[in-house]
Amino acid sequence: MGGTTSITAAIIGSFLVRLGGAATGVMLGLLLSTMSRRGIPNSSAMVVSLLTAAFYFSELVGAPIAGILIDRRGLRPLLFAGPALGVIATILMGVPTKLSLLTASRLLQGLTTACTVPAALAYLSGATEERIGGRGRIMGFFEASSIGGLAVGYAVGGFLWDRLHHEAFWDLILVYGVAAGLFVLVQVDRGRPAKRPPSATWEALRHTGDLVPSWLALSAAIGIWFGQAAYQLSGAHPRPHQLLTAGLSGSTIGIIFGLYTLLFATGTIGWGWAIGRLSVEKGMRIGTLGVLAASASLLGINHTEDVSGLWFIVLLGLGIVSLAAETAFTPAALTLLATRSDTVPQGRGAVMGVYSMLLGAGQLVGATIGGIFAVRWGVDGLIAATALLGVIAFLTLPRPPQSARVHGERPDWQTERRALS
Repeated sequence: MGGTTSITAAIIGSFLVRLGGAATGVMLGLLLSTMSRRGIPNSSAMVVSLLTAAFYFSELVGAPIAGILIDRRGLRPLLFAGPALGVIATILMGVPTKLSLLTASRLLQGLTTACTVPAALAYLSGATEERIGGRGRIMGFFEASSIGGLAVGYAVGGFLWDRLHHEAFWDLILVYGVAAGLFVLVQVDRGRPAKRPPSATWEALRHTGDLVPSWLALSAAIGIWFGQAAYQLSGAHPRPHQLLTAGLSGSTIGIIFGLYTLLFATGTIGWGWAIGRLSVEKGMRIGTLGVLAASASLLGINHTEDVSGLWFIVLLGLGIVSLAAETAFTPAALTLLATRSDTVPQGRGAVMGVYSMLLGAGQLVGATIGGIFAVRWGVDGLIAATALLGVIAFLTLPRPPQSARVHGERPDWQTERRALS
């Protein structure tokens, strides 16, 4: 269905759309932190969560609708709708600051990923259907681009804010323009999609139900940090004996997220290559355990007084290893999701839209929980909430196919596909 150029363009274009939304988020966090230190109203941690929640609420509601439109109208219009909406939202961000306008623009900006990501995933799923050894790798690259786009957006947003402040919002128009140009290179079938009854969509979504709890919990854990990290790390509300609330510059926060991106992308791509030799069930289990280990590492770092001591280095090393384990979850889950979409090709857009819906819902839940826990306990609260969600994710992991449990087969994605067929 598509060659290397089309696949690469779809992945990088999706990365840029994610980057634009994340960069806006961090710049808003830094803007509100500055307002809070100056005593300007409507700049609390809960306002940060409100704006973050607005973005992901829009993605949550828009993603399933986009998935249905993809199945009925084709994926190309939805690919281009994302960057177009991103440009409009960015223009609204560039006007003088008003909470109502910021909220409206974040709602609109959430539709950028709601449109683009399900369309890109539907394309990638169809393009890799016959690539037995390549689907896990492609999904690993896509997840690296998706979460990496969030992290790089935070890094870019921090640097842009330090240099341009409120004018930095206008630079993001270029990001969306490049994304639209890349989507021109994505080659899709020109045939008119057949009209599907609503029952076909619900039948397709029925195949994804057991993936929802654990994936939602881990997406919420990520949402806690992407929603609150810039605000908390910048020292909006310093807390005694909490190192990570002492106050960092926008550039330093950008460097932290840049390093996070590098580590996350490396781990995700590596696990993507391993899918096939490693079962998807095992990959998802390793990912949830990584979240729990990362929480322990962050707790230790937050209460370390000597950042040059051996204990700090040990905790940092544990954090890096934990992140490497954490990145195993989504490539495995995306491979499983794509495999299930093969059994209902008439509803592929709706099935792959589940990824964006779960990420949006998780970020929405995480932003809300993060605001509540951060107001009460600062970064310690964020760590506690992350650990709780990690436990929930581990306890609700999907079980392997019935055939694999009965016959003792390895529950990899090929077994899953045979069981659903």
